[in-house]
Amino acid sequence: MFRLLLILAFSYCRIVSPAQSGPAGVGSSTSNVFWLKADKGTSSSVNNTPISAWNDQSGNGINVTQTVTAQQPSFATNVINGMPAIQFDNVSTTNDKMIGPDSPILDNTAGYSFFTVTRPQNLDGNARVIVSKRTTVSVDQSFMLFYYSSNRLYVDIQTTDNRFNSAFTFTSGNNYITDVIYDGTLASGSRSRLYTGETLDVTASESATLVPDNTSPIILGTTDATDPRPYGGYIAEVIIYRTALLPAQRIIVNNYLSAKYNIALAANDKYAGDNNGNGDYDLEVAGIGQESTGNNNAFSTSVSGGMGLTATSGLDNTDYVLAGHAVPVNALQTTDVGGMTGANNGRWQRVWYIDITNTSTAISANIQFGATDGGMGSAPLGTTAANYVLLYRAGQTGNWTELATANSVVGDRAFFNNISLTADGYYTLGSKNHTLSVLPVELVDFAATPEENKVTLRWNTSSEKNNAGFEIEKTKDGAQFETVALVKGAGNSSSSLHYSSEDLQPYRGLSYYRLKQSDHSGKITYSRLAAVYYDVEAQSLTLYPNPAEGTFYISSRIFEDSRVTVQIIDSWGRTCFNKIFSPAKNTVVIDTENKLPGGSYFVLISAGEKTYMRRIILR
Repeated sequence: MFRLLLILAFSYCRIVSPAQSGPAGVGSSTSNVFWLKADKGTSSSVNNTPISAWNDQSGNGINVTQTVTAQQPSFATNVINGMPAIQFDNVSTTNDKMIGPDSPILDNTAGYSFFTVTRPQNLDGNARVIVSKRTTVSVDQSFMLFYYSSNRLYVDIQTTDNRFNSAFTFTSGNNYITDVIYDGTLASGSRSRLYTGETLDVTASESATLVPDNTSPIILGTTDATDPRPYGGYIAEVIIYRTALLPAQRIIVNNYLSAKYNIALAANDKYAGDNNGNGDYDLEVAGIGQESTGNNNAFSTSVSGGMGLTATSGLDNTDYVLAGHAVPVNALQTTDVGGMTGANNGRWQRVWYIDITNTSTAISANIQFGATDGGMGSAPLGTTAANYVLLYRAGQTGNWTELATANSVVGDRAFFNNISLTADGYYTLGSKNHTLSVLPVELVDFAATPEENKVTLRWNTSSEKNNAGFEIEKTKDGAQFETVALVKGAGNSSSSLHYSSEDLQPYRGLSYYRLKQSDHSGKITYSRLAAVYYDVEAQSLTLYPNPAEGTFYISSRIFEDSRVTVQIIDSWGRTCFNKIFSPAKNTVVIDTENKLPGGSYFVLISAGEKTYMRRIILR
């Protein structure tokens, strides 16, 4: 059996338990009713490309769309802390906006919690709306959050009659985390609160005890569907709950956003894993915590990249446990396993920094690892729990300590019960014998590459066990898959093997490919999805030689009369080369001066309003 490390991948979707599956492990689809984040669910992930759809990640399917080309916002890479954002223009005649359907789950409630991550670019006293739900002024108006007069943030809850604004003044070009909490069960004078960077900015009056079922769409980028006033800036994330979150829950969500976007919290910063000295463990931060008003006592593997945690005892007031990782793509690591016992040691490459804030009683928790959520495929982990160990070390390097042996393995999950969490540091899943336990990765590469009149699929396995073969599948929507080709497997192998196949009838535009691997006993494992954008015009764009020895050429007819920007990005998403060229004879010469280590890189080529991606191997 094999596992997959995808260099260019989108997550494979599966049905998971709704428990603690909201942002940072706070809430589920019943309370977290709307969740947009620019790093997932957009119709394009190519820089400067207009998007027609931005899909809701809450599980409720309230997707926002825009079919009018002139009003489509653009996907922008590396905007806030290396994370993407959606850019809404500042053109008043055809302002960018995205509109989603009315749903009773978006209102008909006595509580709301809104979280936004934005970078406004055009604050000038005019209405710059982040998100709204209304038909027009005070007509079926559930809410509206917008920058307005004196560059303050303004909020409407159930019509405009109790509009209030921040005391804080916002500045164009800066990044902000803002929260709005509405609780209709409180006294009218304190029903609304606005936070900036986890600091309470203002408490405001609200007469409404309930937001009724208003029949209006949800909108990003303007007050209502026909309003020409533009937002003008970047929106990276919008989260809406139909409940007033407890303080502990709000603090956890804000710590998730702070780590992800590197926006400092002025209060209640509970997570130090995002500090540079601790390795910038910024990704998929989730947590548990408690205040006197209540707690959030668990988070799911689906929101944390494969590790879940449930408090069993000792979670007292002001206690928190937050965890995040730094590895976008998981894999099997067979080096850096010092301190482990057994033979054929292996561990997940993905490591979590766990930050423990404990005021008194030691915190005990059940910890589980999910292979599918961890990007390791969906096959069962086997039946030998004793092969799996919970690993810990205090620093980013050094020997590991085996804290505990798994109590059980069920399906693709390993469970460790009643673990005493006493020390901040680095935790991951290890195997005492990765050839027996079905721990990660024997396939080290899978790529879908657009070429002229076809898409080429290539993948490499470093070892195989009982492998009958591969079925290549493709999809436009992530739901309906079509078989492209069947490729026979090697059965058993301990050496590197190279596979390739072709799709001679690729979908136009953005699509996804995956491998469906079967073993001789009938078990099936799916890879993650590899994204490819097939543009007939762009297929004339070629890189050669490939592999290259430090210098290579990019040639295409699309370079005519265009300045060309070339970026080289490594497998961790870091930009290693960035330069603007004026091509001669439709060819660009790229000389890295042998400063880049050997390996696989992505090359982003931007010409005019289009950006293309190719892959290069440097030796």
